[in-house]
Amino acid sequence: MNEKFLSVAKFAAMEAGKLLMSNIGFVKSESDFINPTTKQDGDSELLIIKILEKEFPDHGFLGEEFGKKNESSRYRWIIDPIDGTNNYVSGRDTFSVSIALEKDGELVLGVVFLPKRNELFYAVLGGGSFMNGENIEVGDKEDLDEVVVTYSAYPGNEKENAVLNKRLSESIVNLKDFGFANVNKVDPVFGRGSMAAEFCYLACGRIDGIVRLKQKPWDVAAGSLIAREAGAEMNDLNLGVVSIYEGDYISANRSLLKKLNGVLCN
Repeated sequence: MNEKFLSVAKFAAMEAGKLLMSNIGFVKSESDFINPTTKQDGDSELLIIKILEKEFPDHGFLGEEFGKKNESSRYRWIIDPIDGTNNYVSGRDTFSVSIALEKDGELVLGVVFLPKRNELFYAVLGGGSFMNGENIEVGDKEDLDEVVVTYSAYPGNEKENAVLNKRLSESIVNLKDFGFANVNKVDPVFGRGSMAAEFCYLACGRIDGIVRLKQKPWDVAAGSLIAREAGAEMNDLNLGVVSIYEGDYISANRSLLKKLNGVLCN
């Protein structure tokens, strides 16, 4: 892996974080509750692309705000300029800037910056995971009465969501259910969630498991690599190999993942 890729990605994430922090407290959502957006979403993505394009003019891009660019390149940067926009608008800690790099369709680099916490998480394929320069690893808890698991099922299939919600709530004592379908349910720490931040929290042992449905590639690309390199394993609801382009994730250390699968995948 070219070390320049990582250094430029870190720089871009932190510069975008500065932009977001300079506006925090003065932000208003310009769209709906479930999929909010702000002017800063677009400004952040444009800033990241500008920095990356200056160094890597032949690379491709896939961003939440502006879509695809230069699809023929072997390299593609996948960008979420604000993951957890609800949290950003509300001033919570758990919003993030997420930047990943694919080479020939394989994730090779992930950077996630939590500006309000000044925490920079990153990983390169095969090289472990780090937070602010220190190596991190997933926790080893597996007792369903002790673990902390974050969960959110997107609106759209309420019957299936209700089944999963019931199974999890009856099995996991410390379940952090974001309840997107219920506008009155807001977790005090995670708010409406940031998938990138959750993967990083999993990677460093702050939480023990993740169950998330209907995620987009920019939500999961960087964070999933960081979690994997920290020792997390993951699969979908059919026990299959997950893809950032498919969207359902169950992730934890190996022992806990087996138990979560037993709760959810039958």
